[in-house]
Amino acid sequence: MKLVLLHTRLSGYLAACLREFKQQANAEILIYAWPNQPDAPFDPSTYAKLGEVFNRYKQSDQSILNKILAFHPTAVLVSGWRDRGYSRICRQLKTSGIPVIAGCDTQWKGSLRQHLATWIAPLHVQKFIDILWVTGERQRHLAESLGYGGDRCWDGYYACDWHTFAQPIAQLAKRPKPHFLYVGRYAPEKGLDTLAAAYQAYRQQVEDPWPLICAGAGPLRDTLVAAGAEDKGFVQPAALPQLLQGASAFVLPSRFEPWGVAAQEAAASGLPLILSDACGSGVHLLRPYHNGFRFTSGSVRELTAALKAMHSLTEQRRFAYGQASYELSKQYTPQLWSETLLTGLHQLQSANNSRWR
Repeated sequence: MKLVLLHTRLSGYLAACLREFKQQANAEILIYAWPNQPDAPFDPSTYAKLGEVFNRYKQSDQSILNKILAFHPTAVLVSGWRDRGYSRICRQLKTSGIPVIAGCDTQWKGSLRQHLATWIAPLHVQKFIDILWVTGERQRHLAESLGYGGDRCWDGYYACDWHTFAQPIAQLAKRPKPHFLYVGRYAPEKGLDTLAAAYQAYRQQVEDPWPLICAGAGPLRDTLVAAGAEDKGFVQPAALPQLLQGASAFVLPSRFEPWGVAAQEAAASGLPLILSDACGSGVHLLRPYHNGFRFTSGSVRELTAALKAMHSLTEQRRFAYGQASYELSKQYTPQLWSETLLTGLHQLQSANNSRWR
């Protein structure tokens, strides 16, 4: 089996899913991707054993198309339709009878732009995409509005490297001095101004406040440090499990977060969660007062209350929250991701009466 990946920026969790797929399907993989962002300097060596990885911007659309056709892929997996060049390439590939599966983490908001997209979908996305592979419930609403219902819409597009992060239940109680943890880019859409203000308020309102440790990079670093947070800088995927497994609660205060794989990594690590209502993964990974707290995005008052509520939990109750997070995290694993892709491709084969390459 041969798979082509046309992606924006690479990630450690996608590498884990592709490794599992490569093993299960004995697959060959050809990868095109955007270069790293300065505030997310991901180590590309993570993909070294998966297949050839090409910088998308160093290749013309025509050269990418030619190489894909020469590769004779079973299917193409493209990360949405943000890259117009990828969309043009996929249109040609779909015309050639090669199935095109597009990942989708965009939430349905019911905006005018999204309503317009539903009207033009037959002339746009449906021309170059066979399947939409969505991350969760909010994204499925969008897929259905674009005409991708039933078996044309798959679930579980994002999954963390679950076995790397997951801890035995017995280990969840063995935490050092309690502290909050944030992992992600230090960018405005992550709601870090809200976190900084709420953390300052929390520190003033409780005795013996927990430290706030942050791992990432970006322009809002100084805002976090000024609020009293400790900056660890950008942490490569290999070092993330240890960082998460030493924390007591995970905070993701985003204003814009289509999904948020970091929340699943934290849940798998047995951490209680504090998530804004903007986090798409929170629909599936957070049960308020069961494994954490949800707050309205941008609300300093509500986030302060959530930090104080987490601080006030007994150690036994916090352990129970961590156990619940751990169980909820099992919804998404590289094994399930690979099985979805393999099963879906077999169904496409049967439906199209085509043969494997």
